[in-house]
Amino acid sequence: MEIPFLNKLFLGDGFALFKKKSQVLGVDLGSSNLKIVQLKKERSRILLETYGEIATGPYADLPVGKSAHLLDAKVREMMMDLMKEAGAKAEQAIVSLPLRSSFIKVISFPIISEEELKEAIPFEARKHIPVPTNEVVLNWMVLPQGEFSKSGDEGFIKERKTQDILLIAIHRDAIEKYQNIFQSTRLGVKAFEIEIFSYARSVLSKELHPSLLIDLGAQSTRFAIVDYGVIRMAHTIDRGSLELTDALSRSLGIEFDRAEHLKYDTGLSSRPEHKEIKSVIEPILDNIFSEGSRVISEYYKKYGRSVKKAYLLGGGALLNGIQDFAVSRFGIEVRFADPFSKVEYPAFLKETLREIGPTFATAMGAALRAIEE
Repeated sequence: MEIPFLNKLFLGDGFALFKKKSQVLGVDLGSSNLKIVQLKKERSRILLETYGEIATGPYADLPVGKSAHLLDAKVREMMMDLMKEAGAKAEQAIVSLPLRSSFIKVISFPIISEEELKEAIPFEARKHIPVPTNEVVLNWMVLPQGEFSKSGDEGFIKERKTQDILLIAIHRDAIEKYQNIFQSTRLGVKAFEIEIFSYARSVLSKELHPSLLIDLGAQSTRFAIVDYGVIRMAHTIDRGSLELTDALSRSLGIEFDRAEHLKYDTGLSSRPEHKEIKSVIEPILDNIFSEGSRVISEYYKKYGRSVKKAYLLGGGALLNGIQDFAVSRFGIEVRFADPFSKVEYPAFLKETLREIGPTFATAMGAALRAIEE
C-alpha cells in the first residue's frame, strides 16, 4: 500500500465545463464534515470543475457541526450523496488520512547509502514508534542534506555527518477502514495521504523561511512547521473548534445550533455587547494557541530558525477575529489559507472561494497531488 508524503456547495451543471476523463477527486473526510474537490489538468492549466461539503452530523441524527463516528455504510452513503449533489464525475481519487491515525517524527541518522537505509530504518523505527511495527505501514524520506546553522545567516547550510530522516507510520487499521469504505463506491483510490502533506501542498509555494500551518479542526488542532518545502515538525492536541461551540452552549444556556452561529458570526468581536461571548471563547483559544507557540519555540531550539509566517486553515479558521488573535499571540504575519489560488475557476466565484478556502485546503491538496504527478 502506497502512503505518499507528500450547507452543500454546488457549482451546478453549467460548470461541468470540461469534458470527462483525466479528472481527479481530492477527498477530506473530517469528523464533522466531508469535503471534495474535483480538478482537471488541461495542458498547463489546472481547472476547478466542482467542489462540495456536507455535514456528518445529520447522518448520525446529530446537529450540523457536531462530530460523528459513522459506520462505514453511512460514510459511503454520505460520499455518494455529496458526489451527486456536487456533480462530481471523477473516477479516481486521492484520499486524505487524519494525522491522528499516524506517527511522524524527524530522526537523525548517519549518512549511509540508500540501500543501507532501507535495511536500517525498520529497526531504528522500533525505537520511536509507540506501537509494534507490524501494526503500521512504515514509510520514510531523506530530508535535504545539511545542518541549519544557529549563527549568522539563518539560511546558511554547512556540511554535516548525519542526515535527517522523516519517519512516517500509519496504523494498518486506519488504512483498511478507508479501503473498505471506498471499495463499494465507483471511485478508484490512487493513493492515501496524511492530511498535513495534503494541505501543505495547497497552502504553500516556495517560502524560504519556516512557516507554521495551523489546522483548526472540530475535535483537534494540528500544528505543522514546513521549512524549505519539507514538513519538519508536527503536533496535534485534542482540542478544537467544537469545544468553543459546546462552551458557548453551556455558558449562555442556548442550543448547539445557535451557539455554532454565534461562534462564527460574533466570535472574538470586541464590541461591548459581545463581551460575554468573547470571554468564553478567548481562554480556550489561548490554551490551544499556546501549544502553537511551544512548537515554534521547540523548532527554534532545534534548528535555530525562526518561524516567519503562519497560515490558518480548517473550519475553525472561519471564526470571526481569529486572524488578529493569532497575530497577537504569535507576533508574526498570519494569513488565511487560499488553496483555490492554485487553480483556475469562473471569475464570479472568486470571493466565495476566498472565504471558504481555509476549509478546503486538505481536499484541494489531495487533488493537486494527482494532478501534479
